[in-house]
Amino acid sequence: MEYVLHFIKSYIKWTVIIWAVLFTVSAMASETDEPAVKKSESGICHAMDSRYYKRTKNFVAFETLDSCLETGGRLPKNYVASN
Repeated sequence: MEYVLHFIKSYIKWTVIIWAVLFTVSAMASETDEPAVKKSESGICHAMDSRYYKRTKNFVAFETLDSCLETGGRLPKNYVASN
């Protein structure tokens, strides 16, 4: 009986560890999948520190804010870049 309890505790412990690792790796992967800058359909260039970056769903991706602006995009109103 003692062996069974030890096995169950060990199983639960390793299951929790595996799920925690998978969750962490998944969260890290999803963060890196986001482009550095999103140009919305209305032509606004949203950097990651922009207020509406996460809300912007239909966009063209850019590596830099400058490259987005060079295509005719504009900065959001009252945008102040955080450094």
